[in-house]
Amino acid sequence: MTSSKMERFPLNDKTYDLISIMHHKSKALAAYEGYLSDVQADTHLTQILVEIKHDELRHLEKLKAHLGRLLVENKAE
Repeated sequence: MTSSKMERFPLNDKTYDLISIMHHKSKALAAYEGYLSDVQADTHLTQILVEIKHDELRHLEKLKAHLGRLLVENKAE
């Protein structure tokens, strides 16, 4: 990223992309709540969705930790 581009937008592409991914994962987690209430009568599907939601949450936590590292790196630059 050129210095003039950095002056206009202080996040590098990698950091911006990571934040975007986290945003979409967060929206997906919210959507799973609605899906889970729609399928309450189907225990098997409920278990599948709970497992997927748990995985998404775990992935989001890993991304958050990495974002912290990226922000420290960006500050040092």
